Amino acid sequence: MHSFEPLLGGDEPITTRLLLECAGLLDEGYLFRGPYPEIMDRGLQRMWDINRRGEYGKPYRLAESMAGRSLSHSEVLTLIDFALNPPVPGLHKGVRTIDWRELYPPYRFLFAAAEMAERRAYRHSEAVNSRPTIDHVSAFFSTVTRGSDVRVGSIDCQLTEDSDLRDVADPRRPFARRMMGIPLLSADRLHRERRADVRSISHFGSLLIDIDGYRLLDAEAPDYPWWFFPPLKVINDGVYGWPANRLTLDEATDLLIGSAISSAYDDVVNGVGPLARDHLPAAPFRNPDETAALNDMARYHLGVNIGWT
Repeated sequence: MHSFEPLLGGDEPITTRLLLECAGLLDEGYLFRGPYPEIMDRGLQRMWDINRRGEYGKPYRLAESMAGRSLSHSEVLTLIDFALNPPVPGLHKGVRTIDWRELYPPYRFLFAAAEMAERRAYRHSEAVNSRPTIDHVSAFFSTVTRGSDVRVGSIDCQLTEDSDLRDVADPRRPFARRMMGIPLLSADRLHRERRADVRSISHFGSLLIDIDGYRLLDAEAPDYPWWFFPPLKVINDGVYGWPANRLTLDEATDLLIGSAISSAYDDVVNGVGPLARDHLPAAPFRNPDETAALNDMARYHLGVNIGWT
């Protein structure tokens, strides 16, 4: 067992989930720090401030404590990016072994935050640029590794041969392969973005106030980076939505069923039944025939007499 007490002075440890929540919170914060903050609703600004002072802001406060100084949004996002990207054997070339200290994101976050102390070189303020330079971030990652032997990870292998959502939804493929297709395709495209510009992932919110973010505005453009946003989503009153220019109704339906079955596997393995459906579109469950069809699919693929009610 690893104890956080020597590092945290007895405080409760942060978690990987909190790092992700904090990153999302700081991304939203760019909306209030951009060139036109006066057009943003003040109620949203107050809610954001409350969230930052609450649980979601805990990694930010911990980072400042470890660094011994105030940190900018950009600096904390760089820390979180480092924390969430450990080297993983089989994905990162040349990495054959890794210990818990280097794999566990909260530990990685603490080691990186300590490198942001006054005596260290890395600083970046949003008052200077919306994002640090690529070289600036890469140099900081190298500094952390030299100071602690904690490396930053990368994905050096090809995660998928698919090039589009329609490849994933090809009905000629086994259903199990289609179920995993979207996460692998999205991960592959996001890692390509990261290799080209590490900031496009770690400082995504800054794209909303930067000229580079213009490519996110036209969803109909042939080169639109759809992988930045979930292609399958719930819209309006629990209605299932998908990009009609990339998926047909049948293809989207297959992927919805795959998503439902994947979640059912998790529920069955963890023994939490009945099957949870809070993360699934509500509309299909309002229709008894559609619910029955989903239950039939779940029972067929799981081999267990279980379903949604």
